Amino acid sequence: MTVQILAITSDLFLQSRVAELAKSLGVNATLVTTEEDLLRQASLKTPNLVVLDLASLEYDPFSCAQKLKTLASPPKILAIFPHIRKDLKGKAEKVMIDYIVPNSGLFKTLKSVLEKEVRGS
Repeated sequence: MTVQILAITSDLFLQSRVAELAKSLGVNATLVTTEEDLLRQASLKTPNLVVLDLASLEYDPFSCAQKLKTLASPPKILAIFPHIRKDLKGKAEKVMIDYIVPNSGLFKTLKSVLEKEVRGS
């Protein structure tokens, strides 16, 4: 079974980096820009991992996380936050997000998590 990653962001740099990393590991990546698309794709594709930006002003990442956790096959969630916003990290812990990393650690952590998923599938 192919590993699936779903990321919500309108940041073109982040989109290209996630897609590039996924491709290099043989992972299918779906990139969306709205909460509605995120939830629809999560229901359709049953991703192994969803990437959320805790500082996003375009959607409510905490609401998304809670909704994702109610799916029949809930994905693991990797959330990023600006290192100066420790309050976001605390909120993420309360909604039981699996991986919470500062923006600077995203790609190292994402690669590690995806490699584990690929080995486990």
